[in-house]
Amino acid sequence: MILMYALQKIRNDVSSSIKCSETELSKPPENNGDISCSAAFRLAKEQKKNPKQIADELAKLKKPAMIKDVRSAGPYVNFFIDYEKFAESVLEESLKKDYGSSKYGEKRVITIDYSSPNIAKPFGIGHLRSTVIGQSIYNLNSFVGFKCVGINHLGDWGLQFGKLLVAYKKWGDKKKIEKDPIRELLKIYVRFHEEAKKNPDLEGEALTEFRKLEEKDHENTDLWRWFSKISLRDFNKVYAMLGISFDKIEGEAHYALLDDTKKVVDEAIKKKVAITEEDGAIVIPLEKYNLTNARLFENGRTLYITRDVAAAEDRKKKYKFSKNIYVVGSEQKLHFQQLFKTIELLGYEWSRDCEHVPFGMMSFPEGGKMSTREGKVIFLEDVLDKAVSKAKKIISEKNPSLKNKDKAAGVIGVGAVKFADLSQNRIKDVEFDWDRMISFEGDTAPYLQYAYVRCLSILEKTGKQKKTFGVPSALEEEEKKMIIKLAEFPDVVMQAAVHYEPHVLANYLLSLVHDYSAFYEKCKVIGSSNEAFRLKIVESTANVLKIGLGLLGIGVIDEM
Repeated sequence: MILMYALQKIRNDVSSSIKCSETELSKPPENNGDISCSAAFRLAKEQKKNPKQIADELAKLKKPAMIKDVRSAGPYVNFFIDYEKFAESVLEESLKKDYGSSKYGEKRVITIDYSSPNIAKPFGIGHLRSTVIGQSIYNLNSFVGFKCVGINHLGDWGLQFGKLLVAYKKWGDKKKIEKDPIRELLKIYVRFHEEAKKNPDLEGEALTEFRKLEEKDHENTDLWRWFSKISLRDFNKVYAMLGISFDKIEGEAHYALLDDTKKVVDEAIKKKVAITEEDGAIVIPLEKYNLTNARLFENGRTLYITRDVAAAEDRKKKYKFSKNIYVVGSEQKLHFQQLFKTIELLGYEWSRDCEHVPFGMMSFPEGGKMSTREGKVIFLEDVLDKAVSKAKKIISEKNPSLKNKDKAAGVIGVGAVKFADLSQNRIKDVEFDWDRMISFEGDTAPYLQYAYVRCLSILEKTGKQKKTFGVPSALEEEEKKMIIKLAEFPDVVMQAAVHYEPHVLANYLLSLVHDYSAFYEKCKVIGSSNEAFRLKIVESTANVLKIGLGLLGIGVIDEM
């Protein structure tokens, strides 16, 4: 259960006043207070007394700050919050533009490896997860005080480039590729695998071409640079649509071309961590750790894990991270276990600061995962375009006079796609569904964005808000719920940040709007005797929605 951050001081005061632990505090049944303490059970055993007698005695102790009443109920002690004082404190805080931020991570660095598409391959819908989850983890941890370094570790090296070089030299059309890089490169890449089934010698040719690339062959290096350049051009269009940016874009090739990968292999041999097999492959034995061996070098070429070790060493030197995380699919679990164990065996204590933040796979409705080799890919750009087009259509039907329709459609459409992913527990597998991915109905980003617009509309009708407001002595249950919900926000942010779980924040925002709708339906705002107080609830709700959606990388608009 998420602890209510803004209530924490009250809970701490309660704990101190009757010397109970956090685990002995809970939410009591309705109409029995706001915080319940079960310490009487423990104290009764220690003092050999009746729990009810202990509870009666505890209830007579001095009341903590912001507690209006303390009552015993059998073996429990129930505390009633003074909502008049508490509401004033919560609303003052929740109106701040940085509400929910903290200095928790101050002076500590987190390097975050996310998105990381493969050069010359499609930026498919499968890449959405790493990209938006990674960016929201970056946003959340920056908000709680960490210095975050976002890294796009491009897949721009490896045997697949040998295959692509063979394919291009046999079937490539430069003009077509320049016009539509990724789709045309995908065609020849798929063709390579189709032809290789009939002619296995193509695999040997691919290995030869990649070796030439590793040896810095002029022709292959120029082609590789061209593939990288035109691929990034297409990728940047998608990043622009998503509003994604990085502090560093650096691919695997950076370490291969600087011979950093060779240094890793030499280091492993020198430290007697690796062994050389009969066929010349250089391997780190990991069987005694219940892992398959990590292969650093084989067939005259370095491998993926070698480049990852080099990258991790480089990040530690450059950024002196306290945490180095990889937002990568759960199917790569073994790879990261091997990577972290390899770093540990090389003698680096900071291996314990490396963490794989996995997420579930995305599959097609008809079954099976996406495959570039088979051309089984849904382009992310197509999904975003379709969502934006749908938003434009809805705007034209419901609010044709809306200014900046295109901008609004972009914020709404892209927000819908992002939220469809971020609102789910990242570790769960996801089945791609067009309707769900671009849905504007139900618990979606447009639903939250519309709630924000409704709040602004109410505030605009009443003009400039007063800085002062009085809290009624007796609050409606819906008002209490809103105060508690707004008070929870900083702790929700903290939980989502430190556990790398954006869905915690996404689901909180949905719950906030559900409670807000109940509040607005029951409690008249404009023209009521408590108008100033209720307007502060509206204003705080709008502020929390804007901050919360922003942390998820989703924008808001003033009109819909």
